[in-house]
Amino acid sequence: MITTLRRNSSCPRSVEDAPSPRRTVWFVIIAFALLIRVPASLAQVTAEFHRTFTVAPVQPLTLHVEVSEGDLQIFYGRDGQVSIIAIARTSGEARLDDNFFSKVLTIDQQENHLSLLHTSDASGPATGISVAYRIEVPYRTEVTSRLSRGHQHISGITGPVKAAVRSGDIKADYITKGVQAEVGNGDIDIQIIGDHVEAKAGTGNISCTRIPQGVNAEIGDGDITLMVVGPSSAQVKDGRGRIEVGGARGRLTGSTVGGDLHVKAIPHDDWHLSSSSGNVRLEFPPAAKLELEASTSAGVFQIDRGDIAKPGPDVHRFEREVNGGGKRVEVHTESGKIVIR
Repeated sequence: MITTLRRNSSCPRSVEDAPSPRRTVWFVIIAFALLIRVPASLAQVTAEFHRTFTVAPVQPLTLHVEVSEGDLQIFYGRDGQVSIIAIARTSGEARLDDNFFSKVLTIDQQENHLSLLHTSDASGPATGISVAYRIEVPYRTEVTSRLSRGHQHISGITGPVKAAVRSGDIKADYITKGVQAEVGNGDIDIQIIGDHVEAKAGTGNISCTRIPQGVNAEIGDGDITLMVVGPSSAQVKDGRGRIEVGGARGRLTGSTVGGDLHVKAIPHDDWHLSSSSGNVRLEFPPAAKLELEASTSAGVFQIDRGDIAKPGPDVHRFEREVNGGGKRVEVHTESGKIVIR
């Protein structure tokens, strides 16, 4: 078990072996003049924390992290141990206490259950201190993490992972089991996950790539991008946020309010797509087989394919079999344009 606490601050360096006392005096005067011209706000103070815990390698680790404000990284490191490294830095007029981490950090271990709690220091400055945590864990680790404000990145473990940030971003990749990610205001970026993904954001963007077991993505206002995913649903509940889907491998449900919806894939299962006032654009390979049902209340159709008969100018709903029929694709807009390519 290793624990390191260090506090550093800037100070003038001494001069040794000067050729003469007169030269030494002039050097000190010049150095002092330069020092007093540097604003005190530029001086940085850091506090560091490092501790290693031993855990049973034959059992999975359960890790619970709560941080009031800061950046958090949870990565695969080494089986049989957990390494926690934390660095706090100041900016502006803030200053760090010598015992900063002892005041804000609580760590509890019960066999293969480890919890880390970082709370604000009521006696210290409210702003001007940034904290970054890097936690290296065994491969077989399950994570629950919550941040009030900051950024999370979780990578290279079995999971499952439950991550939440009130204001900030979440990134998760190379997780064997499922991921649940939720942000109030910020972005979610999830890649290469072995099980199902639940992603929810208030405002921001959601991006999910290579999720074979599918995604449920929901956002208040922002864009959703799904690439190479299994059975999935995507919903933009407000604003002009867009949905972009490429390589859908299963059932797909998508809806937007004022934004566009673009899908480029082969229908491997049924699709249900809608936008209130945005445009819906579908792109299929020439040999794709499907049953298409398209409707609009006050919008128009644009058919850019020779194998689909174009509806008349006054038609608001039509059905077509493409290449003999197949999976059912339903698309609807209230006032937007429906484009089939």
